[in-house]
Amino acid sequence: MATPTVEPTARKRRRKTRTKTVSHLPPLVASEFKADRIDLTPGKEHVLCPACETWTPITGVLGTPVLVPHHTTPYHDRTTTPRRCSNTNRRIVLDTKVEAWQEQLAERTEVSASVASRRATKVLPKPAGPQTERVLRGRDERGPVTRRVEWAGVLCRVRQADQRRAAVPQGAHPAEGPEAPLDHLVPRQAAEQPEAGPLKCERCGATESSLTSAVAAGWCRITRRSHCGRCAKRFPAWTRTAF
Repeated sequence: MATPTVEPTARKRRRKTRTKTVSHLPPLVASEFKADRIDLTPGKEHVLCPACETWTPITGVLGTPVLVPHHTTPYHDRTTTPRRCSNTNRRIVLDTKVEAWQEQLAERTEVSASVASRRATKVLPKPAGPQTERVLRGRDERGPVTRRVEWAGVLCRVRQADQRRAAVPQGAHPAEGPEAPLDHLVPRQAAEQPEAGPLKCERCGATESSLTSAVAAGWCRITRRSHCGRCAKRFPAWTRTAF
C-alpha cells in the first residue's frame, strides 16, 4: 500500500521585522507630520515616507521605532534591481499620543469639508422666478401634442414673413426715412481740399476735371504721382495712396 505524500508547507514568518541595523540619518519626529500623513492606530502604525512618498509601516513601536525596509520602486514594478529607499530603518520619535492624533485628524477632516462647500467652483442651482415657473407648469399641462401644434403655427407665420420680405423689389427704399444721396460720395478730406485744376494720369494720360471726380473714379497717388483707377490696379496695394 502506497503511503500518501504530504505537500510541504511554508513556515510562518515573523510579522515583526527584527533587525539591529539603524539608519545614520537623524530621526523623524511624529509631531512634525500632518495628521493625514501619519497613522497611529494601535497595531497599524504607518507613516508617509518623506523620501519616496510611500506609506511605510513602523516597526518596534514598544522599543526603538524605525521605518521598515522598503524600496522606491512600486511593488508591481518587476525590476530585477530594486532600489532601496534612503529612509530604510530610519528612526522615528513617536511623541504624539493616539488621542491627540485622532482629534487633529477629525478637525482636519471637518475643515476640509467646510472649505470644499465654500469653494466658488461649486455651481449652485439658480432659483426659478415666478414667470419661469408659470411657463414650465403650462408646458407640462399642455403636453407634447399641443406644443407641436403651436410650433407648426409659428413656423407658418415665419414662412409668410419671409415671403413678404422677398417680395420687396431689388433696390427699393422704404417710404419713411431720409433719402439716400444719388451722387458719388467722396471723403471729407478730398472735398475740403482746394481745386487744383484738372488731373492727368502719369501712365495713360487720362484726365479728370476736378479732385472730387478723381476720388470718385478711384484715382490714387503712387510715388506722389497721380494715376487713374485702372492704371493704379497694376501696382501693389501698399504703394497706393488715396488723395
